[in-house]
Amino acid sequence: MNYKQLPPITNKQKEIIDLVFKFRFINRHQIQKLFNHKDSRRINTWLKDLVSKNYLGRIYSKKLLENTKPAIYFLSNNGIIFMRSNKGEEYQAENEQLDFRHMKKFYEDKNASQTFIDHCIAISEFYTQFKGVERNSKKDTLEYDVQTKTEMWIYKQLHHDPDEDFTETKQFIPDLYIEKVKNLYDKTIQSQTYFLELFDPHVPRYAIVHKIKQFIKLKEDGSWKLYAGMDGKCPTFLLIFPHYRKINMVIQKIREQLEQSYESGDIIFLTTTYQKAITEGITNNIWTKIKEEYSCN
Repeated sequence: MNYKQLPPITNKQKEIIDLVFKFRFINRHQIQKLFNHKDSRRINTWLKDLVSKNYLGRIYSKKLLENTKPAIYFLSNNGIIFMRSNKGEEYQAENEQLDFRHMKKFYEDKNASQTFIDHCIAISEFYTQFKGVERNSKKDTLEYDVQTKTEMWIYKQLHHDPDEDFTETKQFIPDLYIEKVKNLYDKTIQSQTYFLELFDPHVPRYAIVHKIKQFIKLKEDGSWKLYAGMDGKCPTFLLIFPHYRKINMVIQKIREQLEQSYESGDIIFLTTTYQKAITEGITNNIWTKIKEEYSCN
C-alpha cells in the first residue's frame, strides 16, 4: 500500500504514531500523560480508531488481575508504512523514505518477548517523567531534548561514514540520550547531556562491563563530542540496574575499567535501581556516583 493510500487520520493521531515509533511499545496511561489529557475517553477513541485502521497493534489481557493493566500499543503495518515516509523525510533518507532494513524490527514487534516489551515500557515511563518535570517547571524554563535508541540507530545508520563499521558504532547508542536545557530566569542558559542505560534482570555481568567499556571508549577516542550539548562536556552516564545486588556484582569491575583508562578523570557514572527510578522519579536525588578508588556514597 502506498503512503498516500492509507486511511485518513488526524494530526493528534499522527503524534501518537510518532510516540509509538520512538519507544516501540508504550501504554495508554503514558500516552495520556504525555498528551496532558485528564479524560481518557478522547485518547481511547483515537487509539481504537488507529487499531481498527491497522496503524497500531494492541496488547491487552482480559484475565483476572491483568485486566486492570493499561493496553500496550506497537506499530502495525499501516503505521510502519506511514513512518517509513514520515521519518524518511525527517531523517533526509534517499527518496525521502526509509528502506525496509531500517524498519525490519518493527515488523517483528508483534512477536516481541515480554522482556523486551517491559524494557520499552520502562524507557517510555522515564521519558514520561522527564516531560512531566518539563511541563511543571515554573520559574525556570526547563526543556528535555530526548532521543531514543530507535531514533538514534536509524539516523546513524542512514548517515554514518561508509568506511566505518556500523556494528561498532551502534554499540555506543544508549537507551535514551537526554539534553537538559535550563533557561534560568531568561538570563543564563545552562545545559547538561546524559546517556541513560537500563539493564534488564537477565543481563550478565560481562555484558554490563562490555557496555561500560564502550562508554569509556567513547570518551577515549573523542567520539563523545558528537553527543555534547551546549555545555561542551562529555555526557554523564546514568546506569539503571534491576536491584542493588546487581550493582554490587559489577561495581568493582567498573572501577577497574575506570582505573585502566587514561581518559577517565572526568567520566561520571551514576547508578540507581529500577524501583527507585520508577517510584521516586528519575530527575530526583536517587543517583549514586561510581568512583575509581572509593566505595559508592
